[in-house]
Amino acid sequence: MLSLYTFGPYFGMPDASPFCIKALLLMKMSGLPHDVKKVEFSKMPKGKAPYLQSNGKLIGDSHFVQMHLEEKFGVDFSGGYSAVELAKGYAVARMLEEHLYFLMVQIRWADGDNFQRGPSHFFDDAPAVVRPFIRWIVRKGIFKTLKLQGLGLHTFDERLELAKSDIVSVETMLGQNKYFLGDRVSGVDAVITGFLWSASCSHFDSPAGEFLRSRPLIMSYLARMVNQYLPEYKV
Repeated sequence: MLSLYTFGPYFGMPDASPFCIKALLLMKMSGLPHDVKKVEFSKMPKGKAPYLQSNGKLIGDSHFVQMHLEEKFGVDFSGGYSAVELAKGYAVARMLEEHLYFLMVQIRWADGDNFQRGPSHFFDDAPAVVRPFIRWIVRKGIFKTLKLQGLGLHTFDERLELAKSDIVSVETMLGQNKYFLGDRVSGVDAVITGFLWSASCSHFDSPAGEFLRSRPLIMSYLARMVNQYLPEYKV
């Protein structure tokens, strides 16, 4: 049995992390029998989630989870698309995972109100006496990461413009396709759904999320993917 470890449902979504949502979708798309478990922080192979337990081996990072399913179990996430089409999908996946993701982190962690309604609750199980300190030290580390990454140096308006550009780029390439690359689902659809669905979350005060929710083409695509693979949730 394959076991996927994630943080679990938050904010009306299957996970707080778009990487975990991506992995959940990949497991559903694979058709392989599996279960989903809560992360054990002491066992996370790279200090992050998701991770997959497969025959006693722990595979960290959603990208390498996908590779393991392909190489070990012969799962085909290509959708039968050409190498050029898959390269397009790969580039978009990296844009979302390495760019839009950090804009989302800024929205959820740097804004005080959003932090209180969201990430602050990740530490609710910590002992009350140290809980404020843990929240402070982790949030401080997030601020440092955002500045080192670069997006934390921009103004609010500049970050919003960047987020809109990412969203419109995906929308333009999606066009009238049923799935991102065409009429067949592929692995990149797990990435796009995980990250854009997460970015659209109405739990947070986010002009970028509002902009995304105003794009009927993308929202229809997200609804189609979620209804197909995670029908217990709604977009």
